[in-house]
Amino acid sequence: MNFKYHGPPKTVMPIIIKYLEDEEFNIQHYAPEDGYILTEYKNYNLSRGNVKLALSIHVHDLVVIRGIGKIEVTTGGIGNPDEMTGIKSVDELPYSVQKEVFLPIGIDLDSLGLKRLKNRR
Repeated sequence: MNFKYHGPPKTVMPIIIKYLEDEEFNIQHYAPEDGYILTEYKNYNLSRGNVKLALSIHVHDLVVIRGIGKIEVTTGGIGNPDEMTGIKSVDELPYSVQKEVFLPIGIDLDSLGLKRLKNRR
């Protein structure tokens, strides 16, 4: 997701940090001089299953938010019942999961004064 904002990057970073803390994201790496924030994985229990999501946020001329996801999948097969499901890293989360997780983040950031862009430029 991409967002426009007004003012220097240093003014928007505290807004994003506070939002992440309010939403119970733990910040793993914060580099204000580079305009970069990385969160630890946060668990979401969705109807589709368990999803873990971390956010990578770059603040420069735009705020660019990318999700890093892991999803619980049924591995199936014969064997130990404790190993019937596993957590798998994926390049793209299913659209239904993206909608359920990212849409609220976009709406919240929009209400904090950032303007979501449909296209990068």
